[in-house]
Amino acid sequence: MIKRIPKLWGREVLLVEEPYCVKILQYDGIRTSSLHYHETKHETFVILSGLFEIERYSLDDPNDQETSRRGPGAALVLPPRTVHRVKCIHPEGGAIVEASSKEDPDDCVRLAPSVNPFG
Repeated sequence: MIKRIPKLWGREVLLVEEPYCVKILQYDGIRTSSLHYHETKHETFVILSGLFEIERYSLDDPNDQETSRRGPGAALVLPPRTVHRVKCIHPEGGAIVEASSKEDPDDCVRLAPSVNPFG
């Protein structure tokens, strides 16, 4: 069953939950996700539409850090313990496919909140 989960930046459309997770992250314009990481979850993002600025760094290797702009077709792999924040910088929004290990709501450590400049 498809689930839609509202977020401050848009919504998650959960397509598959077991034995792995696939979702579409839909951003409603210029919005920013929380700065967070997962202790065990391994994620892969593929940009479907829009333009995103993605900040990431490893808790285990302080030299492994990057902020990059990515558009349709770009992919990014986020191993466990990778702090990351996704900012949609396209005014019309955008979408990312996320494929990851099993979804666990307790495996998310938020370091800074999501941002919606429009309320």
